[in-house]
Amino acid sequence: MIETNMNKYATNQISYYVEDLESFARMHSALFGSGPFFYMEPSTQVMDYRGTEIELTWQTAFGQFGDLQVELVQVFSEPNPYAEMGHFGFHHFSNWVDDFDGTLELFADAGFEPLFTMQSGGGLRVAYIDLTDTLGHCLEIHAPIQSFWGMVKKAAEDWDGTDPWRKLG
Repeated sequence: MIETNMNKYATNQISYYVEDLESFARMHSALFGSGPFFYMEPSTQVMDYRGTEIELTWQTAFGQFGDLQVELVQVFSEPNPYAEMGHFGFHHFSNWVDDFDGTLELFADAGFEPLFTMQSGGGLRVAYIDLTDTLGHCLEIHAPIQSFWGMVKKAAEDWDGTDPWRKLG
């Protein structure tokens, strides 16, 4: 297999847009054995949403399902880029990339633009590429953040299924 910017790390996360984080986490855990899920308090993030700067108030939770991390996203503000899909459920998968700008350019050249872009408090640049018209979902890209992914994965290794809902930190 040839190595490209998109398959060097492969897909490492699936993400769901949900109405209620805890309910969804407990349901996903009961059905699939995923978890434990670590949640963060709601926060507000400034982002570029289709060329307009917005403040998005959201809350996230992260659990593990085999080699895939499962991210859950609940949104509390408008405008809400996640709501563009018209329903709750699967929203995107995530791939780490070494060349963020090159990957944005690759997708732009193919006719796909970001749904939104942002920079985290830690300086991580993140983009959600809108692939909904062609593939039915978005793609999240950012540089590797192996320490966080590793912590979530390690928590799942010897997890016995109890206490699937945990506060991060």
